[in-house]
Amino acid sequence: MRFVVKGGRLRTLMGLGNLAMGMTLCATVHAQDQASTTKAKADADGRTADEVMPTILVRGKRTLNVDIRRDRDDIQPYVVFDAEQIARSGAQTIEGFLQTYLPMNAQQTTSSQLGPQVSPNGRIDLRGLGSDQTLVLVDGRRLPSISTGDSFKQANINGISMSQIERIEILPATASGIYGGGATGGVINIILKRDYSGFDVDVNYGGALDGAVRQYRLGVSGGFSLEGGRTQVLFSASQANAGVLQSSQRDFTRRGAQQQLRNDPTDPSVLMGGANICSTDDGFTCSTQPLQLKSGKSLSSAFTSVPANYTGAASDGGAALAGKAGQLQFEAAMPIWSAPETTTFTFNTRREFATGIEAYVDFARDNSKNALAMPTPNLQYVPASAAVNPFQQDVLSYLTVPDGVVQRQVVKNTRVYAGAIARLPYQWSAVLDYGWLRSTTTSTNSTVLGAASPTADETLQGEVFRDISASPLSDLNSLFTFFKQNGKVGNTLKTLSLRLSGPVVELPGGKLTATALLERRNETSDDAVDTSDVGGMSAFYWTPEAHRRVDAQYLELRAPLISPGNNVPFVNTLELMASVRHDGYRTDFSGSSIEVDSAAGPFTPQAPSINSFGSTSHTLGFRYAPTRDVTFRASHGTGFLPPDLGQIRSSTPALFSSFLISLLDLRDPALGNSLIPGPLMVLAGGSASLMPEKSKSSSLGMILTPRIVPGLRISLDYTDIRKTNEVSKLPLSYFVDQEAAFPGRVVRGPGSDGQPGPITQIDSTLFNLASSRLRALDIQAEYATTSEALGHLRFYAAATHTMELSRSVQAGAPAVERSGFSDGPLKWRGNVGVDWSKNAWSAGWNAQYYDNYRACQSTLSAFSCSQWETWQGASKVPSHVYHDLYVSYDFFAASGALRGTDISFGVNNVFNNQGPTISSAIAYSVGATSYFDPRLRRYTLSLRKHF
Repeated sequence: MRFVVKGGRLRTLMGLGNLAMGMTLCATVHAQDQASTTKAKADADGRTADEVMPTILVRGKRTLNVDIRRDRDDIQPYVVFDAEQIARSGAQTIEGFLQTYLPMNAQQTTSSQLGPQVSPNGRIDLRGLGSDQTLVLVDGRRLPSISTGDSFKQANINGISMSQIERIEILPATASGIYGGGATGGVINIILKRDYSGFDVDVNYGGALDGAVRQYRLGVSGGFSLEGGRTQVLFSASQANAGVLQSSQRDFTRRGAQQQLRNDPTDPSVLMGGANICSTDDGFTCSTQPLQLKSGKSLSSAFTSVPANYTGAASDGGAALAGKAGQLQFEAAMPIWSAPETTTFTFNTRREFATGIEAYVDFARDNSKNALAMPTPNLQYVPASAAVNPFQQDVLSYLTVPDGVVQRQVVKNTRVYAGAIARLPYQWSAVLDYGWLRSTTTSTNSTVLGAASPTADETLQGEVFRDISASPLSDLNSLFTFFKQNGKVGNTLKTLSLRLSGPVVELPGGKLTATALLERRNETSDDAVDTSDVGGMSAFYWTPEAHRRVDAQYLELRAPLISPGNNVPFVNTLELMASVRHDGYRTDFSGSSIEVDSAAGPFTPQAPSINSFGSTSHTLGFRYAPTRDVTFRASHGTGFLPPDLGQIRSSTPALFSSFLISLLDLRDPALGNSLIPGPLMVLAGGSASLMPEKSKSSSLGMILTPRIVPGLRISLDYTDIRKTNEVSKLPLSYFVDQEAAFPGRVVRGPGSDGQPGPITQIDSTLFNLASSRLRALDIQAEYATTSEALGHLRFYAAATHTMELSRSVQAGAPAVERSGFSDGPLKWRGNVGVDWSKNAWSAGWNAQYYDNYRACQSTLSAFSCSQWETWQGASKVPSHVYHDLYVSYDFFAASGALRGTDISFGVNNVFNNQGPTISSAIAYSVGATSYFDPRLRRYTLSLRKHF
């Protein structure tokens, strides 16, 4: 990897470097005054000088977090979870924990609910702006993106063991002024434990109380010192696994289908989940016409199902089918919850070579893999004329073959960091850090396309009327046409950074501190060949490697102007912060998904393309407390989202025939709305000229800590995010109708008689046009009290009210509101709970609230939305609440084998709330809202032993 910086970037780097050096010189000039003032302040309030200084970079031995330590009272509205809160949750993955306990997270479903047949990238979605706009860090550092062949997606963090996390810091607001591109929705920093001493064993076991699914996690960690403490060695390892919850083990599908059947029995999706049959008039939807056997017997219902062990209508003329009239079954086993098998290992060593100079090597590896047997559903049409059909009507059935295909996915992440920490004079520090990170995903997926041949179709028609679960089909490949896909994609990220931090000058309220960063990132997606197979015919698609280089310079200043010790009337505290960051992006790529002869090529070189831009972002904020009881805080920041690789890669031009043009009804208003003549060249896909999406974020908040109620803290924070320049895709007709507004997008042939020529080409490639706005209110409250009789009590609550999340896709078009719809964030979402501890005992309760929401999606037409609401039987899905309990005991006072042992037991969804029933098409295979865990009431037993 070469680190070459030219032109303006070099001047910017030198400018920031000079600024950092200037700050160091200022620190030297003011060193004696600063040292004496700091000592005086430390003596005044009983703290050490190091404790007066803010925790920045890697001060101390507990962490390798290279970001400034953030807390909930920061100038910006951070949310922080510590290790105890994470452990008490019983969550199996980070994604699952944040979906439940972070109200600002608009994530719809976790990977545990979706399974491996989907993309392996992370799905955490702050504010509902999209997972690609939530930046995820580990110890303040970026992770390699998940490559999907044509895109850089959010990193997958579910392989990190929950027991390895010390704390999670979340900023749910635009943060590019500190963290760079991709943080328009916010940032999540996962800080790992680095303070192991001795040897610890952590065992976690749990599952659904009805025994439907089990899970376990085993972790070991330890640390020791050598050379009289100059060398420290830390390590940890863990393994976790869980069973699979099948739809047949819950009645969600049955409830959803029965509700839809009552409200709109014509959609064939009600047949899914078992050997169910309905009459049909058109071969695509169910009819309300009652089924009637060819013998003349009416079933008085349009539905029936196949009895257990039934061998077909030839045995009884369909009498057994008549006996099941109006009854549907849902015995097919569709996975609705699973967790990957994860294995993690970390190793860290730090050595002090001289006073104030340390070097470190940090290694981490996590693997997660999942394999699920998926039923094979196929909508089967059987005409009344078929000999195997005992009914006088045409019928439909979702022929579901148990365990038809297996979906597999393996994600591997490796992180290696090496660096040096220098404790400079006058409380300055520097960190030189090199990182090599690698992420790979291997997957195999299959989907049924239909019957393999007319002969196979005739065979499958007969299988509709017998119990294939009792007597399975043989040779599925001869009966069905499968679309099979397998491949391996990967990303490699190399980083080199220099961080400087320390005090600059003494201010009345404390020290002006500065943190500066110079960073180079090189990210490369692999050459990837994806293999597809349709009915035994293989095709190979090559995605050439792409390179993204980012040069970043960052400076953050914090200025405590006034502190309580200054005794200024009506100003207890006044602190300012400012940050500025410049990111220069260059992405080199070629081609898109290109068909090749085989997995070995040949690979014809593609024309190179470049997407390059620079973006400067900033954050400004202040914190003002007129008294100790109330604090006001406000911040404003700008941000950007770099165009995704899939958005800048173009697609092969398409030639539309006159027939296709007529089907699309493409007309030319400049020529009397006549149909555009064919052939028409259409350019689609991405564009190398795309610029980053821009955002502006403002927050205004208040923190109440009234002395009249010691231990009480209440915070209210309003966040407003406005996005512009968003990447948009518009229909072809829009460019034709607005030709003057998009010069060059519509190309015409020569005209005659003063008339414009015919349209010969339309460029519909992506471009920057759309805009969005988010307005949200976050509320946090906590009251803690301690007494000899009751012990320690802590009451807490957190809630988010999303007032608006709107998006305008086309210029001049009205904005579409997404909040409160099934595809957007909830209007209200929150948690409330209480923790108690006394001596060795502790216990707690937590309740999660999810607001009601529209059953349909915000982007659906009025007609489609009406259809979804008809299925649901209501316009909204009702609100729901879930309750969790835990209790633990610490044998700290015990002797013998129990000493150093902590045991805890927790129950999630104590009241076994099954959530509202969903009958809309988006979730008919599950039948339950995505905002809860389908395992229902479940338990977690944890045992921790320190040696």
